[in-house]
Amino acid sequence: MPKYEEAYYLNDQNEWELVSYLELAREERRADLRERDLREKPQGLFQLGIRNHPKTPHFFEKKPIRTDLQPGIKESEEHNKQQKMIYAFLNKYEKHNLGYYERPWYKQDKGYESLVKVKNYTWDKEVRFGLIYGKYVVFDIFGRNEESLALTDKSPFIAIEVVDTHFHSQKAFKVLLETSKNLPLIVGYMFLPVTPHFNSVKKPVKSNSFSTVRFQCYISDGSFWYRNERLEDLYEVSPAAPEVYYNLIKEKLYKDGYIRAEP
Repeated sequence: MPKYEEAYYLNDQNEWELVSYLELAREERRADLRERDLREKPQGLFQLGIRNHPKTPHFFEKKPIRTDLQPGIKESEEHNKQQKMIYAFLNKYEKHNLGYYERPWYKQDKGYESLVKVKNYTWDKEVRFGLIYGKYVVFDIFGRNEESLALTDKSPFIAIEVVDTHFHSQKAFKVLLETSKNLPLIVGYMFLPVTPHFNSVKKPVKSNSFSTVRFQCYISDGSFWYRNERLEDLYEVSPAAPEVYYNLIKEKLYKDGYIRAEP
């Protein structure tokens, strides 16, 4: 790992203070610095540690400070309102059936297909989820099983993205595809312009039954899905060419009115 002769930390006056490797010779100073968030430079992106070698004491690179894959996005008021509503809904009821309505849609039997049924999940908003080395994505809503540490297809990580005027960046989308291929992760989308026609939540019929959380599109198993069809089964594209794959999805979502143009 890279070695450093200098490090920086925020002192009690909230200013970045420089410290030299020469100060590591003092036991009291080392003890103090071990409690500090040491960086390679002011507002640096790497956390440093201390090596107290007898002849060559130095700072070393421990790990990157994770940063947002999609920084600077300002969401609409409608987005924030819908996010709060869905978050409150998920926490109000214990059991949820996440799925979609299959075509053809008949009046009597709309053919609701379940992606996964979950219960006893913990849900939170604005959850930072580490995806790759040094990076994370912020999910609008994120849930996991609160009673079991098992991560399986029956108890996957579940993220819900409320979309009004912003979709993922290309880099974030590519990483989400890869993550969902390697982990039991479902990323479901609530597109506000087509809510509640294609996306909705519905309370349980009985107190001990499941609510329904209806998606039209979601990421799972390394693909972007429209109900029960992978995008690559509908068009001549492949996740192996993520730029083309992403561009087709984004173009189609805007064209079909799933994402509202920014005012």
